[in-house]
Amino acid sequence: MNRITIFSGNRAEFGILFPIIQNLSEDFEVDLILSGAHVLKKWNTREDIKKQIRKYNIKCNIVEIELVDEEDTYIHCLGEIYGRVISYYEDRKNISLAIVLGDRIESFAFALASFYSQIPLIHLCGGDVVNVPNYDTNVRHSISKIANYHFVTSEQSKSILLQIGEETKRVFNIGNPSFDYDRLGLLPTISELEQKYSISTQDMIAIFTFHPASMKTAEENYNEFKCSLDAVVDSMVDKVIVTYPNNDPGYNLILDYIENLNRNSRILCIKSLGTNNYLALMKYFKSIIVGNSSSGLLETPLYCTPVINIGERQSERIRGCNVKDVKIDYNNIKFSVNEVVKKYNVLKTEYQKTQYIFGDGTAAIKAHQCIEQILKERKEDRLFKKFVIR
Repeated sequence: MNRITIFSGNRAEFGILFPIIQNLSEDFEVDLILSGAHVLKKWNTREDIKKQIRKYNIKCNIVEIELVDEEDTYIHCLGEIYGRVISYYEDRKNISLAIVLGDRIESFAFALASFYSQIPLIHLCGGDVVNVPNYDTNVRHSISKIANYHFVTSEQSKSILLQIGEETKRVFNIGNPSFDYDRLGLLPTISELEQKYSISTQDMIAIFTFHPASMKTAEENYNEFKCSLDAVVDSMVDKVIVTYPNNDPGYNLILDYIENLNRNSRILCIKSLGTNNYLALMKYFKSIIVGNSSSGLLETPLYCTPVINIGERQSERIRGCNVKDVKIDYNNIKFSVNEVVKKYNVLKTEYQKTQYIFGDGTAAIKAHQCIEQILKERKEDRLFKKFVIR
């Protein structure tokens, strides 16, 4: 049986990958490699991942790659993950394909090890562009250039990959795998969410996720986080759910700050919602997404959820008409959230125009079909990729 190796570096990545993992495990042997934030003390989501795998009876072998647990994980993680993945491949000779997602340095390390181990690699969510001074776009394109195949979420992303020389036959628009949760019956019920987060369907809920930027200082990131969150808390929403930031500079300052926020009954701080809860909150509750996370762009169109995207972190990235961009300014953010609260129902109807910009909830099915076709090719043909000059 063909073995497929899938890499995940944090809870958000796993959330997107999960429908594909579930689907592929039915017909292939699947190894899931966990590293990055999964294995760091502040996040440490590995047990949650294992619990979810067991809950749905998924046949999946989990491999953990530990990291030096310190504030700047970039110092060591590229070499650590690269070396461990090389060793992993040396011990297993029957791997047909590898899958990686996104633009994190952990993902790049896995992709690089796959490339030099001559394992055909599929890159998910390539072709996205963020034109701001950080690592994301460069790392994402670097992974795309050493990957052999691409599963993208939109026609625009496909076009961008073709623009940078990828072969048309290697780029497949499958849509966003997160949207498959609904079709697969993976969303929790309204009553489960009400109990878990102490909310009701009458509440106007702001889901706040704000990540520090890799090219800014810890103090700059902390001040921007605090300014943005204070504006949301002081707005007209009934409840604010705050999720943990990523592990970029300043995250320790931010975590220290939000650990004290649960004293306010209107605020709930949690490590991660998980993709299933995140989608269900948008489907069943009056939700507004606020912050600078890519999830605010990529996960929200299907349920026509209003988004207040703060700052430049997602600049020029593909988004639906449900996203409003605002600067990092207390008054501007507070005003924008209040405007959404006042016009919520009207806006939800208006946002149906781009509801399916990232697919219709059949991404895992399409991914499976594409992989079946890829595996019919000789390994040499899977690996040899031409650069197309257009």
